[in-house]
Amino acid sequence: MIRLTTTGARTGRKHRVALSALDIDGRLVVVASAMGSPKHPAWYHNIRRNPLVLVETDTESFEAMAALPPDRDKLFLEVVEREPGFAQYQARTTRILPVVELHRVDTARRMGDWLVEMHDWLRGELKEMRAELGCGTPRELRLRCAGFCTALTRHHTGEANNIFPLLAERFPALAPTLAKLDEEHVVVARLQEEVQQLVEQEADPVRLRAEFDRLKSELDSHFAYEEQALVAALNALLPAPG
Repeated sequence: MIRLTTTGARTGRKHRVALSALDIDGRLVVVASAMGSPKHPAWYHNIRRNPLVLVETDTESFEAMAALPPDRDKLFLEVVEREPGFAQYQARTTRILPVVELHRVDTARRMGDWLVEMHDWLRGELKEMRAELGCGTPRELRLRCAGFCTALTRHHTGEANNIFPLLAERFPALAPTLAKLDEEHVVVARLQEEVQQLVEQEADPVRLRAEFDRLKSELDSHFAYEEQALVAALNALLPAPG
């Protein structure tokens, strides 16, 4: 048995419930059975809105991210093999009993920490370029700007093509957040293109500084929102590159 604390989907208040949990090949799994009720239990609705939870056992407590595993059917067969009562609960209802995997939020360096490190590097590069406007040669600025823009584009493309789809699959509650981040990527890309064009054209330094400041403001806001929303989920799921 574990005690699971979730955040209310409508109230935002903390709710604590006792659940039967299974360790299946090192994976901590619970089933939203509600003993075969026709409706999902309240805690399941809560984790669909906010997947960050607190797990308490007889020996420890830790934060975790509640995810919907892609191999739900296989896991449910394992659950039934160990606890046949869940088959009876499934037989009582027409709804498919959700299987939920609780991923411990690891304190080691994980993908979320790497994301912050990448953001910090990009922040630093943009800050240094802004400070050097009018100090170096136009060629030096073009080369540095091209390198920065390439790195930023690759970063956002990697998120959109690889990280965001995985998070959307495992944490449905993050779907609105991921959609907002995708929209922000489009805005950043437009500002980035405008800055790069001005650098290529050797535009007036005053105008160039203003555009750099617009890009920096947008990126600062985007990075802060992304880190607040995704770091815990990424740390729960993925190791850092390398």
